[in-house]
Amino acid sequence: MQFEVDMGFSTIYLQPFHFDRPLSQEQAEELVEFSETEHEDDDGQPGGDGKPPTYYCQWIPTKDRMGLEWDKNEKFYFGHEWLVYLIERFFIPWGYTLNGESPWYIDDFEEAGVLRVADNLVTEERRDIAAIKSEYGEFDLYGL
Repeated sequence: MQFEVDMGFSTIYLQPFHFDRPLSQEQAEELVEFSETEHEDDDGQPGGDGKPPTYYCQWIPTKDRMGLEWDKNEKFYFGHEWLVYLIERFFIPWGYTLNGESPWYIDDFEEAGVLRVADNLVTEERRDIAAIKSEYGEFDLYGL
Protein backbone atom coordinates (compact mmCIF):
# COMPACT_ATOMS: atom_id res chain seq x y z
CA MET A 1 0.00 0.00 0.00
CA GLN A 2 1.26 3.47 -0.80
CA PHE A 3 0.60 6.29 1.65
CA GLU A 4 -0.47 9.23 -0.49
CA VAL A 5 -1.09 12.82 0.53
CA ASP A 6 -2.35 15.87 -1.26
CA MET A 7 0.18 18.55 -2.23
CA GLY A 8 3.06 17.17 -0.24
CA PHE A 9 4.75 14.09 1.04
CA SER A 10 4.98 12.34 4.35
CA THR A 11 7.88 10.75 6.09
CA ILE A 12 6.70 7.48 7.62
CA TYR A 13 8.44 6.62 10.92
CA LEU A 14 8.03 2.97 11.85
CA GLN A 15 9.18 2.70 15.50
CA PRO A 16 9.14 4.85 18.65
CA PHE A 17 12.16 6.07 20.61
CA HIS A 18 12.45 5.29 24.33
CA PHE A 19 13.06 7.40 27.44
CA ASP A 20 15.16 6.22 30.36
CA ARG A 21 12.06 6.52 32.57
CA PRO A 22 8.42 7.51 32.05
CA LEU A 23 7.48 11.12 31.47
CA SER A 24 5.22 12.59 34.11
CA GLN A 25 1.61 13.12 33.09
CA GLU A 26 2.24 16.89 33.09
CA GLN A 27 5.29 16.56 30.82
CA ALA A 28 3.40 14.31 28.41
CA GLU A 29 0.53 16.80 28.29
CA GLU A 30 2.97 19.65 27.66
CA LEU A 31 4.47 17.77 24.70
CA VAL A 32 1.04 16.99 23.25
CA GLU A 33 0.02 20.64 23.58
CA PHE A 34 3.32 21.67 21.97
CA SER A 35 2.64 19.31 19.04
CA GLU A 36 -0.81 20.83 18.53
CA THR A 37 0.53 24.40 18.47
CA GLU A 38 1.53 26.21 15.28
CA HIS A 39 5.10 27.48 15.69
CA GLU A 40 6.15 30.67 13.94
CA ASP A 41 8.07 33.87 14.57
CA ASP A 42 6.78 37.46 14.39
CA ASP A 43 7.06 37.30 10.59
CA GLY A 44 4.98 34.13 10.40
CA GLN A 45 7.96 31.88 9.62
CA PRO A 46 9.35 28.79 11.41
CA GLY A 47 12.90 27.53 11.44
CA GLY A 48 16.44 28.64 12.10
CA ASP A 49 18.24 30.36 14.95
CA GLY A 50 16.92 28.07 17.69
CA LYS A 51 13.30 28.26 16.52
CA PRO A 52 11.26 25.15 15.74
CA PRO A 53 12.10 23.77 12.27
CA THR A 54 8.54 23.80 10.87
CA TYR A 55 5.06 24.87 11.92
CA TYR A 56 4.10 21.56 13.52
CA CYS A 57 5.98 19.01 15.57
CA GLN A 58 4.63 15.52 14.99
CA TRP A 59 6.62 13.70 17.66
CA ILE A 60 4.34 12.86 20.59
CA PRO A 61 4.68 10.77 23.76
CA THR A 62 3.63 7.14 23.56
CA LYS A 63 0.53 6.18 25.57
CA ASP A 64 2.66 4.65 28.34
CA ARG A 65 4.80 7.87 28.43
CA MET A 66 7.95 5.72 28.02
CA GLY A 67 8.68 6.84 24.47
CA LEU A 68 8.29 9.29 21.65
CA GLU A 69 6.60 8.41 18.36
CA TRP A 70 5.31 9.89 15.11
CA ASP A 71 1.69 11.03 15.52
CA LYS A 72 0.80 9.24 12.25
CA ASN A 73 -0.58 12.38 10.65
CA GLU A 74 0.45 13.29 7.12
CA LYS A 75 3.07 15.75 5.93
CA PHE A 76 5.65 15.32 8.68
CA TYR A 77 8.86 17.07 7.64
CA PHE A 78 12.22 17.53 9.41
CA GLY A 79 11.85 14.67 11.89
CA HIS A 80 15.60 14.72 12.61
CA GLU A 81 15.61 18.47 13.31
CA TRP A 82 12.50 18.19 15.48
CA LEU A 83 14.13 15.47 17.59
CA VAL A 84 17.19 17.67 18.17
CA TYR A 85 14.92 20.59 19.08
CA LEU A 86 12.84 18.54 21.54
CA ILE A 87 15.93 17.04 23.16
CA GLU A 88 17.52 20.46 23.66
CA ARG A 89 14.34 22.30 24.68
CA PHE A 90 12.57 19.66 26.78
CA PHE A 91 14.34 16.38 27.48
CA ILE A 92 17.78 17.59 28.60
CA PRO A 93 16.33 20.33 30.86
CA TRP A 94 13.93 17.73 32.31
CA GLY A 95 16.83 15.31 32.90
CA TYR A 96 15.63 12.66 30.43
CA THR A 97 17.68 10.56 28.04
CA LEU A 98 16.19 9.41 24.74
CA ASN A 99 17.46 6.33 22.87
CA GLY A 100 16.39 4.08 20.03
CA GLU A 101 15.99 4.02 16.31
CA SER A 102 13.16 4.53 13.89
CA PRO A 103 13.38 3.32 10.30
CA TRP A 104 11.66 5.77 7.94
CA TYR A 105 10.70 6.09 4.30
CA ILE A 106 9.14 8.51 1.82
CA ASP A 107 7.32 6.72 -1.01
CA ASP A 108 7.07 9.82 -3.19
CA PHE A 109 10.85 10.13 -3.43
CA GLU A 110 11.85 6.47 -2.97
CA GLU A 111 13.99 7.55 0.00
CA ALA A 112 14.54 5.76 3.28
CA GLY A 113 16.83 5.52 6.25
CA VAL A 114 17.16 4.98 9.96
CA LEU A 115 16.94 7.82 12.45
CA ARG A 116 18.92 6.95 15.59
CA VAL A 117 19.15 8.53 19.02
CA ALA A 118 21.92 7.41 21.40
CA ASP A 119 22.00 9.19 24.76
CA ASN A 120 20.23 12.25 23.26
CA LEU A 121 22.55 12.42 20.22
CA VAL A 122 20.63 12.23 16.92
CA THR A 123 22.15 10.67 13.79
CA GLU A 124 20.72 9.43 10.53
CA GLU A 125 21.73 6.81 7.99
CA ARG A 126 20.27 6.62 4.49
CA ARG A 127 19.13 3.16 3.42
CA ASP A 128 17.47 1.53 0.43
CA ILE A 129 13.69 1.89 0.60
CA ALA A 130 13.04 -1.72 -0.46
CA ALA A 131 15.37 -2.96 2.29
CA ILE A 132 13.61 -0.83 4.93
CA LYS A 133 10.16 -2.02 3.87
CA SER A 134 11.33 -5.63 3.68
CA GLU A 135 12.96 -5.56 7.12
CA TYR A 136 10.48 -3.40 9.05
CA GLY A 137 7.23 -3.49 7.06
CA GLU A 138 5.09 -0.67 5.77
CA PHE A 139 2.78 1.75 7.52
CA ASP A 140 -0.90 1.00 6.91
CA LEU A 141 -2.85 4.26 7.04
CA TYR A 142 -6.16 2.41 6.90
CA GLY A 143 -5.21 0.01 9.69
CA LEU A 144 -5.09 2.73 12.35
